[in-house]
Amino acid sequence: MLFYILAKDNGEFCFSPLPSAGLILGGWTRYLSPGLPLGKLLAVTAGLPDKKPTTQPATQPFSPALPSAPVIDRDFENRLAQKLTNRMKKENMGVQEKVRWQDISREALPEAFNIEVLQNETVYQKFLRIAEGRQLAENEFRIVEKKLGVSTKELLGFMQKAVQSGNAEWLPIFEQVRSRYFCRRCGSSHYEEWPSLYGDTYTCLDCREIGPLNSLQILFRLHSVDVPGQTQVDTDKCKPDQTVRSYSLEFTFAQEKAAEELWQQVHRQKAQETLLWAACGAGKTEVCFPLIDSFLRQNKKVLFAAPRQDVVHDVQPRLQKNFPEYNIKILSGALPQDMEPSKLTVATTHQVLRFYRAFHLIILDETDAYPYEGSSVLEYGIRQALRPDGQIICLTATPSAEILLRVKSQKCAIVRLPVRHHGFPVPVPEWQKNKLTRDRSLVELKKVLLKLIADGPILVFVPTVALVKEWTGVLKMAFSDLRVEGSWSSDAARREKIVLFRQGDINIFVCTSILERGITIKGVQVAVLFADHTLYDARALVQMAGRTGRSAECPFGRAVFIYAEQTQAMIQANRWIQDQNRLAEEWGCLNG
Repeated sequence: MLFYILAKDNGEFCFSPLPSAGLILGGWTRYLSPGLPLGKLLAVTAGLPDKKPTTQPATQPFSPALPSAPVIDRDFENRLAQKLTNRMKKENMGVQEKVRWQDISREALPEAFNIEVLQNETVYQKFLRIAEGRQLAENEFRIVEKKLGVSTKELLGFMQKAVQSGNAEWLPIFEQVRSRYFCRRCGSSHYEEWPSLYGDTYTCLDCREIGPLNSLQILFRLHSVDVPGQTQVDTDKCKPDQTVRSYSLEFTFAQEKAAEELWQQVHRQKAQETLLWAACGAGKTEVCFPLIDSFLRQNKKVLFAAPRQDVVHDVQPRLQKNFPEYNIKILSGALPQDMEPSKLTVATTHQVLRFYRAFHLIILDETDAYPYEGSSVLEYGIRQALRPDGQIICLTATPSAEILLRVKSQKCAIVRLPVRHHGFPVPVPEWQKNKLTRDRSLVELKKVLLKLIADGPILVFVPTVALVKEWTGVLKMAFSDLRVEGSWSSDAARREKIVLFRQGDINIFVCTSILERGITIKGVQVAVLFADHTLYDARALVQMAGRTGRSAECPFGRAVFIYAEQTQAMIQANRWIQDQNRLAEEWGCLNG
């Protein structure tokens, strides 16, 4: 997108992609042509102070978002034109147009630009509601245009109007820090360089999944603002044991205790970050409901984020059931992008990169799961989406060493929930030594799986996609009378197969780690093949074992680790589960 330097007769300057409407938007009378990408224009004006009246020193920088009102003479305008000329020559830009100042007139307005639309306050307010707290890339403009029923020019007019009011800003995609460039959307410095008409250009390589960005483009950020006169609720009236809202499940003693402690950490201790460490199947999502309610009743925005699509699609209906008065949005790569504003949003961590300082409360589920764990990009996105005064709740059954270190150094509060909602312990994994070759070891494996299938459907985990394909075929031959299917993250039929497995139409489901977390299948049994594989750490093994015995109807289950050589990860996984069960027993919460 091309931007222009606009000027007023009183000496004010600003940047705008829409010089033809400058007269309507604020009395801008001329612009510097040709237009260039915003990053190039910022480089031209870098170091040029605003010219102030002769009685005041020139101390303020040239600003694209909030222009001051200096008195700037024609010499300053000529210097801008000369700097633009020099920049174009220095970078060998292929732009042939001569640099010059041009007048803006009503006659110059394009046919597609409707002045009445720009002056329509109802449509403008709708635009502000849609864009608030978002950072919109150019490839998202079309979605907003369709939502508002306006043209591209008219949308740009609304955007520029918001910028000039001080509620929004235009930003180049890349920010240069010394000799490195960083993507403003994801914080990454991992980019690809290529030549363009406007000189060296960069494409970010780390947030391409939600739409590619390059340095010729811009981000539009509309800041979140509190609604004047919004109702403030006494937080004491939002305590978990005092809320009038009824939920889809009745809290156990342990859940009530955890919900109360969580409320205290957020509302009393004002903890910026809190870890909710729960046993697999403890109902940690539901424990957050009273806290979510307290924020929504104060007209504050809440985000529930998780790294994986399966978890997001599982959680959204549960939230909608318990908060029916809200239209809870779900943002996932599996669905078309939804721009409708919502007080409660559910999103994958990749989709969170679309927001900027939008949420008062972020509940981040499965903080140690791929692809979030170890991703500086996704962590940057979560921090960027949080308001400066916002708070984060991290949910997991298997916290990482990093977050436990933050807890130890008192940078993160902690709340424990060691027992499942039905009160029965998490099944401790059994070990079966088996090298899994096609001789007698396969016969032994079939015996193990026959015992498991007698108690319910089997979820078979393997470490790689190649092994999913191989062992799906092997098990289909071994269990020709049963339905055996396999899936992995990039499987086109993945969601359809998972639905069939939930419905009981698949007896044995072979998969990678895609069903390691956030899913409950009634009566499911678990077998982890190659449990000693280097890809499996203790946390992954705990999560896989934790798929069993999750429902109150079937609180028991078996998880079997099939291995050739014992590993420390296997030992630690068993110890971790046993420690949680021991703590639950100390709380007096175990039923068996």
